[in-house]
This record gives sequence, structure tokens and C-alpha cells, in this order.
Amino acid sequence: MTTLRTALDIRREEFDAHFALARALEDRMILEENSSLGSVSLSSRHINTIKSGLLVHLYNIEEALMSQALHFLGIALGSADPRSWNEHSLREWLRESVVNRIAESNEEGRLETVFMGSNQLLTVTLLGPQKLKKPSGTWDDKVIATFIKRMSVQFSMPEDMWRRISATPARGDKTPLQFLALRRNAIAHGRRSFEEGASDLQLGDIRDLADVVLDYMGYVADSFQAHVDTSAHLVPAV
Repeated sequence: MTTLRTALDIRREEFDAHFALARALEDRMILEENSSLGSVSLSSRHINTIKSGLLVHLYNIEEALMSQALHFLGIALGSADPRSWNEHSLREWLRESVVNRIAESNEEGRLETVFMGSNQLLTVTLLGPQKLKKPSGTWDDKVIATFIKRMSVQFSMPEDMWRRISATPARGDKTPLQFLALRRNAIAHGRRSFEEGASDLQLGDIRDLADVVLDYMGYVADSFQAHVDTSAHLVPAV
């Protein structure tokens, strides 16, 4: 199975290729007056549009990795007898498979949901791949931390990495991942056009942001991978 770290490395290479194109176009504009590609005269609007694309691409990597992490955990849970799940695993399974569905049902529907959930836990040995519920909100370091806490995933980073993901005035007193989520949402939901989405950022700013986000996601990937590899989602064997 492809590890979460490998999946991240592949997407990081894709981002680097996207960034290299943006840098090459900007360098050409600087070095060549009235530069063009075919019949297209290059201008700042092209670079600004690509910069917005870089932000969207970067967020998509974060979202894709977290979706894979939840899927990875769901497969691990479904491959083990529910009676061996630890408290945190059971709570998260109940959150999605029972609690989430109860909220959308009448009394009979709620009863049926609880009955079916209980029946699965008591009579089925292996459930197969399971779905886990993402915390509400756009993925950023705070939302990721919420899910890490809910699943009791052991997570650690060197002090320098904690410093790098801290909030700064340059990013509106937001952490790098919060800043990225806000910008991505503004672009995706039309509050900022693609030409305006990153017009206040230099390519160097985006490179710095990407390095922080992707390095951080590497620690996230390793933590979720280790959680499953060490069977930390299960009750320790006696």
C-alpha cells in the first residue's frame, strides 16, 4: 500500500512543477520586454492568475492528504474486529455511523440507526472499510489538531516546526494553514477573482508558504501512518 508520506511526496513534486512554470514565466517577463508566448503578450495578470492557482493547488494537496488519512484509518478499523477497537476509534465510528444519522431521523429512524449500529458491533466480525467524520470547517492546522485529538493520534514536531506554523502579523495574525484556507475559500467561492486572489503576494511568499504547509503535512502524514502501523487504533494486546 502506498504510504501517506509517499502520496504527499508525489503531490509535492506536482506542486513544484507548477511553481517552476510560474517562476519561469515571471523571469521571462522581467528579462524580456514585451515578452510573449505565441500570440499572447505576457503581463502581470497572467502571473497573478497562476499565483492564485498555486494557492488552490496547495490547499488541494492538504485536503487530499487528509481525505486519504481518514480513508486509511477507515480501512484499518474495518479490517479489525470492532471489539478490539479502542475507545477513541469506537467514538469516531459512532460519530459517523450512528450520531450523524440520528440527527437526520425521526424517532423510528433513530431507533433503527441505533439498532443497526449495535447489531453491527455485536454480530459482525469485520465491517470492511469504514467512513470517518471530518471535523467541521475548512482543513487547517486547528481542524487537523481537532481530529488528531479525537482519534488520540500521537503527534510531535520539532520546536522549529511549531515556530514555523505559528500565527504572524504578516499573515493577518493567522497561521500559515489558516491563511491558506481563507485565501483558497475566497478564490473558490468567488470573493476574490483568480487575478486578485494572490495579487498581493510575491512568488517568494507563496514558496515560503508552501514549504511550511508541506513540511507540516509531512509530520501529519507520518503520525497517521504510525497510528495504524503500530495498531494504536486498537486496544493494546494483553
